[in-house]
Amino acid sequence: MEGGIETYLLGSRDSFAGILPPPGNYWNNDFVFFSGSAPTFNSGGIVATGAEIDVFTYKFNFTHVFRETWGDTRLGLNINVPYVSADGTYNEVLGTGFSGRIEDTGENAFGDITLTPLMNWSRGKLNTMLALQFFLPTGSYSTAQVDVPGRTISALNAGKNRFAFDPTISMTWFDPATGWEYTGALGVTFSEKNDATDYQTAPEMHLEATVMRHLPNKLALGVTGYAYQQLGEDSGAGAESIRQLTGSESLKARVYGAGPIVSWSTAIGKTPVTFKAKYISEFGAKRRFESDKLWITLGLVF
Repeated sequence: MEGGIETYLLGSRDSFAGILPPPGNYWNNDFVFFSGSAPTFNSGGIVATGAEIDVFTYKFNFTHVFRETWGDTRLGLNINVPYVSADGTYNEVLGTGFSGRIEDTGENAFGDITLTPLMNWSRGKLNTMLALQFFLPTGSYSTAQVDVPGRTISALNAGKNRFAFDPTISMTWFDPATGWEYTGALGVTFSEKNDATDYQTAPEMHLEATVMRHLPNKLALGVTGYAYQQLGEDSGAGAESIRQLTGSESLKARVYGAGPIVSWSTAIGKTPVTFKAKYISEFGAKRRFESDKLWITLGLVF
């Protein structure tokens, strides 16, 4: 996978992903920490081996829910602005003769802004959400720079340098009487070509699921997880170059992840507040990073 990490940040949808809240303004602060490794990693036109990265992402996540409806369809709009801090190390940069432990000077910059129209339907305990995500290539991006005397490389990027569209449908079944919640979300990301590297990323499918038990004291406990699989082969001169350097017949990426999730709702003055934390351990990764991910969310309602 170009960049080592998917376009859509896995784990973004969990509890109540199929429910659109009442009309108003909602501000989520997402703090995502993950550390991962991969046998090979391609970014900015280079391929490195023995890659290890540490990434912190803050996501400003604002949602407006409209009072107006479209028939029985409720409407909302979300904007997501990520800020990324990342650094890494590698064993070798293939095709350059540059080997030995190499430090990546890293990235501290804004990532790609996401705009998402939301459409929601409810019938009894079942709620359905259609999200049409547009990933705009606004984030920091540059091709890889290698400093041989300094034994450093700059290959990590906060942005993808390509437009992408991700339609995702989420469904939540929630019974307030028992507190049980079952949520699932399925989406596919379609990307344009990265012109800087002539790399066309194939469609990326992501499936997420969460089971929660909501207790009377506003505490909720459960498990969450996801599966990710590319549906086709990456193409373009950039992808073909990576096949040759790594000797790979396929560049299809996949990964799975699962872990515990907890949330608690309260109020600070008259402002409703939600705290949520989840820890996801990834496994079964191919052609992308395999990571341990800690995700903390502070949500406020205005």
